[in-house]
Amino acid sequence: MKKGKMLTLLLLLLIYSCGGESGGSPELTYISQFEGGRLYSAGSVSVLELRGTHYQMGRQYGMLLKNDLTTLYHLAVTTFVDLGFTPNRLQQIAASIYAVYPQKYKDILIGMAETSGLGIERQIVLNAIEWFPKVHAFVPHCTGIAVWGDYTADGPLIFGRNNDDAGLYRKFAGYTIVAVFNPTDSGMPVAVINYAGAIYAPNGMNREGIFLQLNSGNWDGYYIDRPSIFLTLFSFLQTYSTQEELNVAFQSVSANLSSIVNVADRNIAYSFECSTSAVKRRNPDSNGLMVSTNHFVDPSWGMSPPVPDEDNGWTARRRNNLLNLARAKKGLFNEGEMMEVLDTTIQEGGATQPPLTIYQIIAVPNNLTLWLKALGYFDWQRVELRTLFDPAH
Repeated sequence: MKKGKMLTLLLLLLIYSCGGESGGSPELTYISQFEGGRLYSAGSVSVLELRGTHYQMGRQYGMLLKNDLTTLYHLAVTTFVDLGFTPNRLQQIAASIYAVYPQKYKDILIGMAETSGLGIERQIVLNAIEWFPKVHAFVPHCTGIAVWGDYTADGPLIFGRNNDDAGLYRKFAGYTIVAVFNPTDSGMPVAVINYAGAIYAPNGMNREGIFLQLNSGNWDGYYIDRPSIFLTLFSFLQTYSTQEELNVAFQSVSANLSSIVNVADRNIAYSFECSTSAVKRRNPDSNGLMVSTNHFVDPSWGMSPPVPDEDNGWTARRRNNLLNLARAKKGLFNEGEMMEVLDTTIQEGGATQPPLTIYQIIAVPNNLTLWLKALGYFDWQRVELRTLFDPAH
């Protein structure tokens, strides 16, 4: 390799290993505050720091992101009406989801509705932004990969996540935000990564360094009269600080839809495979590697990957691609290498699926750091959570 190219490569590796980014400054820029809550930007990413009761945090959220919430609400309604949903049908679906929310999460939405200007009926429609198409058709999506130990040369655990969905969600990707909830009424501080106005946790990290994210699993129906597993995950993040505690908690889960929940701490990652009737914790694929797509892998299920693979979101191909990529990069992983993995498409031997990959996350529980990318809107942005979480009491 020529000397100039070698120097360039070394500089890039140094930037990534020191926590630099390709998409902008890691520093948070203060924007505004309201009733104790604050809004920052990390490059193009909105970051909320909320404090108080769940109701008070909802009021802060609604005011600080008022313009985004209004814009995204109208964009979402227009999009789904164009797909054939009537406004009344959108309201019915949203109300049924809201009806089984625990009160403290209803309180967030009630507070938001007061200050956003949307009112409660429109606020709960926005909260259901991911659900409308899924009541009629459900295609498995999303990918998770965690590496640690020998795969990172004994560096910190790194988790990579693709949030995949129907292509129409690319319209909403630019409204992917980080909301940090510091409750005073119940629960520990938690950061939730989701669309603006959506109060549930498909991805999140708590103050103790527990990171989790949800993939769809082997489809076996949708139970509207059960609590949403997304809210269950929010509650788990607010309540539990160890893998052992979470393992016990998951045994009581009665999922409203088949799901795969990947959970990491500073040292290891597991995959909870949740059907609508049972939960199994799957061990890592090897010492230092865990890969999860959209089919149950634990051998005790006695299940093979669904076929044909192309009709099931290429779940087997994505999983095999990531296992192969990870083994090829064993001992090399840092945040920059994980970015390269997540930027690799299925056709190139990875798992990313343009235009179905909406946003991507890298989490490093050891230092409470997130990286966030929304394809077509912003490149990798770093968000350091440590200063946004209230300290332990």
